[in-house]
Amino acid sequence: MQIEKRRILVVRKMSALEYYYKNSHKSRELRESRKEQDKNIENLEKILQEKNQQYKIVTRKELDEKILREYDFVFSAGGDGTAVATAAYNIATPQLNLKTDKKSKGLLCQENIEKATKSVLAGDYQIEKWTRQDVSLDNIFVGRALNETCVGEQLNFSKMAKYEIEFLEFEDIKREYHENSGLIITTGTGSTAWPFVFEPSSKKSEMFKFKTIFPTIGSEQGESDYFKIIYKKHKGKFALDTIEYKFPRDSMLEIKISRNPLLVAIPNYKK
Repeated sequence: MQIEKRRILVVRKMSALEYYYKNSHKSRELRESRKEQDKNIENLEKILQEKNQQYKIVTRKELDEKILREYDFVFSAGGDGTAVATAAYNIATPQLNLKTDKKSKGLLCQENIEKATKSVLAGDYQIEKWTRQDVSLDNIFVGRALNETCVGEQLNFSKMAKYEIEFLEFEDIKREYHENSGLIITTGTGSTAWPFVFEPSSKKSEMFKFKTIFPTIGSEQGESDYFKIIYKKHKGKFALDTIEYKFPRDSMLEIKISRNPLLVAIPNYKK
């Protein structure tokens, strides 16, 4: 089959040894994981070179939406964390998620790097549209969450968060006052990251599930495709996946189905 030439951005994982310890830790486990990661990135480069592809390798620290728009495809090369971090800046570029070391979790990733890459380059893949959350603060768009939005008092779950929440329940608007240690609102993709908290649902689901942590007032759980939250304490925060933001008192957070689902490439080869 004719291989189409594409511009490919590879977002490689920063290993724990590299990210947290600046390559100075003596842990054998960390060094072996870094070695495995580097070897798999080298193998990925060889495939791209053999197939005459134009590519660039970056880390998540170098990402922004502008860079991603310049490429036809993005390969997330690491684990679930790298896939989610890449998705935060990815509006509409097809994304292939690859697992490049055993230490990483890879529920969202393809484990056979060679087969997955060659399959995608040959055009032998399907695109799945994974539902995301569009999140706005006081009517100003903040970003998209692939897994979940979290709310809390400094996101410190040992402290009490107080807020009002509004959501649709059986086509009726439900409004509640909540006091608890925090709130998690997941997508279908995010539900798989909390297997003992949420029942996993389809990555294409258009319903978000919420769970409160140590609730004292208000519902413990529920689901809806839309949420409005008004924070009532002093030092609130919210997080879209791993990116944190301030949530000022009496500000309004809106969470709804994103207009831009994540376009995920699923190779057709049999595992």
